[in-house]
Amino acid sequence: MKLEVIHKGVHDAKGNRVEVGAVIDVDGDTVPAWLMNKVRAAGESSGKAATDDGETKTAAEVLKMASGQFMTFKAAAKKLLGDKTPDSKAEIVAALEELATQP
Repeated sequence: MKLEVIHKGVHDAKGNRVEVGAVIDVDGDTVPAWLMNKVRAAGESSGKAATDDGETKTAAEVLKMASGQFMTFKAAAKKLLGDKTPDSKAEIVAALEELATQP
């Protein structure tokens, strides 16, 4: 099963730190106890983006980052949008605006 890391503090089998936003593969179809509340099913969105500093951002908060450095904005957006993150800034903004208006 593919899982996306949403909180810092996750390590792989070799003891190496796994970055927030990385997708890991685990055996079976249930989340292991040691990963509870640290991962979600890959491609699933909670409406908040996790960051390496442990802070989470909503779609509206990520939209405010659009006027700053593009790659930082895109990385934060990817944590919300997953693999469906568009390449252009305008498309990312549109996708985040849609996400921000969902209940």
